[in-house]
Amino acid sequence: MKTNKYDVVVVGAGISGITSALYLARGGKKVILLEKNESAGGLLNSFQMHGFRFEGGARALVNAGLVKPMLEELNINLEMLPNPVTVCVENEHVVANSGKSLYSYSDMLKKLYPGDNEYVEGIITETQKIINDMAVLYGVDNPLFKKTKPVFFVPLLLKWFVKFIHTMYRIKKLNLPFEAYMYKVSKNKSLNDIVGQHFFKNTPAFFALSYFALFQDYIYPEGGVGNFISKLVEKFLELGGEIHYNTKINTIDPSTYSVEDERGERYHFDNLIWAADLKYLYKNIATDRQNKDFSEKKEIILQSKGAESVFTVFMGVDRPPDFFKDFSTGHVFYTPFKRGLLDLKNTEGILKKWDTLSKKEKTEWLKNHCKYNTFEISIPSLRDKTASPDGKTGLIVSWLFDYEITKRIKDEGWYDEFKAMMERYVISLISDHLYTGIEDYILFKLSATPLSIEDRVLSAEGSIIGWSFTQKIPVADHIFNLSNAVKTPIKNIFNVGKWVYSPAGGPTAIMTGRIAAKALLKDK
Repeated sequence: MKTNKYDVVVVGAGISGITSALYLARGGKKVILLEKNESAGGLLNSFQMHGFRFEGGARALVNAGLVKPMLEELNINLEMLPNPVTVCVENEHVVANSGKSLYSYSDMLKKLYPGDNEYVEGIITETQKIINDMAVLYGVDNPLFKKTKPVFFVPLLLKWFVKFIHTMYRIKKLNLPFEAYMYKVSKNKSLNDIVGQHFFKNTPAFFALSYFALFQDYIYPEGGVGNFISKLVEKFLELGGEIHYNTKINTIDPSTYSVEDERGERYHFDNLIWAADLKYLYKNIATDRQNKDFSEKKEIILQSKGAESVFTVFMGVDRPPDFFKDFSTGHVFYTPFKRGLLDLKNTEGILKKWDTLSKKEKTEWLKNHCKYNTFEISIPSLRDKTASPDGKTGLIVSWLFDYEITKRIKDEGWYDEFKAMMERYVISLISDHLYTGIEDYILFKLSATPLSIEDRVLSAEGSIIGWSFTQKIPVADHIFNLSNAVKTPIKNIFNVGKWVYSPAGGPTAIMTGRIAAKALLKDK
């Protein structure tokens, strides 16, 4: 049996794991990155089919003052292409490409809801306040993010700090579910759904309302999101790092400072960074039962559940990219009907009576849930023309979907039928209401469900953002606790990624990856 010894073993080659491994290798550590799949990236990946390139996870990157500086710092040459986002409801749309876009969005909502101008103005006012708060935290107002002469730095810092304290107070006030907060501002449930039904249930209000500003911070890597990951892996290997693919870890043993894969190969470490599913870690770790903190944490983690997942349809269309350019940009949030989901958003309700429903009633509910939903549509070749063959276009259409419903359908034996039905229905919906007639030009189609995500990246409940907001969050959920979020009850084991801090996303994964690496390099 082969034995290997490393300064740091990193399990999981998603963006958080790659980030940790990269900075550790750059700092002189002997590092190995272990990945269960045949390639790196996790929920940031691209794949090819029939000459089309698709994103299998995130459709673009949110820069958030992290991605571009990281590439520059690591001397990685990768062009980031513009990724303008279109927000479209019925036949109205606005492109979120500048600070003025928020007011164009306001005009669009007023046109859709002519009797609710007061509610719309309230929503826009609250959104603008949050955008201002983000400028304090991450933008030009923050002296930590700009070059300032020493003589001016302290006065600017003191002035900013007063704003910072006020901002943190507002964030704390806005740390309540988006739905509840919106109902304080607007009593029109349809309007509220249109503004926020593409967010996960009970998303904190601050995080949700800040997203209109984040739309302007979306970027698309030349060659696709997967190319961004490839560049990071190349740099990691260049710095002397080691990576093993198709390596699934079965056992984590802190007493022997080792992990073991399914082939029986052991990897010994001084420190372990777990960049994979947190439930999987706590289920498969062998530890002293006297460690009370660990036992308590394990119970909390295993009882918690991941957030909603997504259903995604990928399709190749025999129409040129310019056909779609007439209707939207390459990244769209589209709601076909302004009615919104309303009670259909309550998937707990349908699950309670699921076993009493006929198959026909279930399929009718599924179609309505789809019909009144909000879709995220990505057209890679409108940002990078190399993403599809000449004269043809690839589309990615996804929407929030419940893991438990998918699982029950599979248990009942009609999973493949369900996927085919949803593919047909969504393509018909998009063809009838947005990209007219594309249904007749479909070259091929395939889909991925929450179960696909669970299987591919071992993400509990197929979650793409970590923990559900409908429960007490079992990990750090305040910016002041971010530096401690990477720690576990076992001293030399760290965890990073979307499961260790909430709300989570790509920027959170990068931040936690860097924090863990910095902590270990500081120990050196």
